Amino acid sequence: MKKTAFLLTIAIALFIMGCNEKSLINDITGNWHVSKYVVDGHDRTRWFDTTYTGFKWEFTSDKKYTKRWTTNQIGTVYTVDTVRHFDSTAMVDVIDSITSTSAIVPYIYNNYVRGDWVLTNGNKYLEARDSIKNSQFEIKDHAAKNLHLFEGNEDYYLSQ
Repeated sequence: MKKTAFLLTIAIALFIMGCNEKSLINDITGNWHVSKYVVDGHDRTRWFDTTYTGFKWEFTSDKKYTKRWTTNQIGTVYTVDTVRHFDSTAMVDVIDSITSTSAIVPYIYNNYVRGDWVLTNGNKYLEARDSIKNSQFEIKDHAAKNLHLFEGNEDYYLSQ
């Protein structure tokens, strides 16, 4: 009798954990943006928004994710102008002058990172794996439209 009650308790606990995981996956699935970014207790949202312009983080139900953002960069464009004429007496091209100029121009670079995600440690952590690095975020809070992830000294407050 005690053995049956024990096994029944374990089965109910596993069922509840399975339901909680499905609910959490449903809460995480979707397109997110960073509404607030905090490092060591200091709000760095403005820095994040200007460094990772238009940042979006998409989690899919098949446990894939994509991060997308743009970076504003500055580059230098070089041009070379050559003035020449043909000397018909000597039958050669003569270079009169060579002028090189440069201009600094802004441009936008589109970035993206794709990878897999998984819930770990009893659904308390979200592990994101891609070709660049593996990150483990503690899930501090979650709801259908809000997600608070913590990694190291960084807090990511995500909104849909």
